[in-house]
Amino acid sequence: MSNRNLSSSSLFLATIDNITFHMTYYGPIILLIIGTIGCLCNFLTFTSRQLRENSCAFYFLCSSIFEFLSITFGLTSRLAADHFDYNLQHTNRIFCKFRAYFVTTIPLIATYLILLSAIDRYMSSSIHVYLRSFSQIKIAYRNVLIVIIIGLISCSHILISYDLRPKCATLRGIYTIFDGMFVVFWVGLIPHILMLIFGCMTLKNIRHTRQRRIIKMEIKHININQNQHQNYHKTDAQLILMMLVQTGLSSLLILTRMIYYAYYILGPLFTGDKKIIGSFLMSFTTLLYYTNYVKSFYIYTLTSQLFRTIFLQRIKEYIQKICGTRSKRSVELYRGK
Repeated sequence: MSNRNLSSSSLFLATIDNITFHMTYYGPIILLIIGTIGCLCNFLTFTSRQLRENSCAFYFLCSSIFEFLSITFGLTSRLAADHFDYNLQHTNRIFCKFRAYFVTTIPLIATYLILLSAIDRYMSSSIHVYLRSFSQIKIAYRNVLIVIIIGLISCSHILISYDLRPKCATLRGIYTIFDGMFVVFWVGLIPHILMLIFGCMTLKNIRHTRQRRIIKMEIKHININQNQHQNYHKTDAQLILMMLVQTGLSSLLILTRMIYYAYYILGPLFTGDKKIIGSFLMSFTTLLYYTNYVKSFYIYTLTSQLFRTIFLQRIKEYIQKICGTRSKRSVELYRGK
C-alpha cells in the first residue's frame, strides 16, 4: 500500500510539474497575443472624436498604454528567463534593478489610472455641481501626470534594494517582508478596495439621481439640446458600466494573486515535494496577474454597445483610408504609363 501511495503521489507531482511547464510556456505567449491586439484596439477606439474629450475615456486610454508596456516587458522577460535561458536579470546588475523596478511600477500606474476612472465616474454622476466640475479633460491631464510621478517615486526603493545576491533578489530579512507587503497593499489591496468603494458610490449616485430626477433647465433649452443631452447621457452611462465591470474583474484577479503572494512571503517555506505545488500556484497566480492587464478591450467590447460602434467605425475609417490610398497610387501608376 505504501508503494502504491508513493507511486500515485509521484505521478501526481510529475503531472503538476508538467502542467506548470506548459502553463509558463504557452500562457505568456497567448496573453501576449491577446493583450497586444486588445491594447491596440483600445488605442484605436479611445482616440476617436467621440471619446477624445471625455475624461474617463482618457484614463482608459492611458491605462491601455501602460497595460501594453506591462505585458510586453513583463511577460516577454519572464518567458525568456523561464524557457530560453535568458539569464540577463541574474547576471547583469543594472538589468536586474530596472526589470524589478519596471515590472512593479508600470502595472501600478495602470492600476491607479483605472482607479482614477472610477473616481471620475463618481464625480460625473454626482448631483453636486462642484463634484461634477472635476470630471473634465484638463483635470484628467494633470491627474495622469501626478499618478505617473507618484508611481515612479513610490517604487524607487526597488532600485536600491534589488541586486545580484547572487541571483537577482531583494535584501534579505525585514526588507523582504516590506517589499512583499508593499506589493500586496500598494499595488493590490489599496487601489482595488478604493475602486470598489467608488464603484458602489457611483451606483448610489445613479440610483439617487433616478429617484429624485433633479433636472433644472429651461423648456427651450431642453428642446434645443435634448438629443445632445441624451447622447451625452448615453456615453456617460456606458462608460460607468465599463468602469464597474473592469473594476470588479480586476479586483478578483489581482486580489487572488495578492492573497497567495502574501502567504508566500509570510507563510512557511515550501520544502520537498511542496515546492512543486508552490511553483504551480505561483505560476498560475502570476498568469492571473497579467490577465488583468490583457482583459480591458474584451470587457469594453462585451459591456458597451457604444464602444463596439465606435471601434467598428474606426476600423471602417482605416480600411477606407487604406483603400483610398491604394486607388490613388493605382491611378498615378496608370497615368504614368
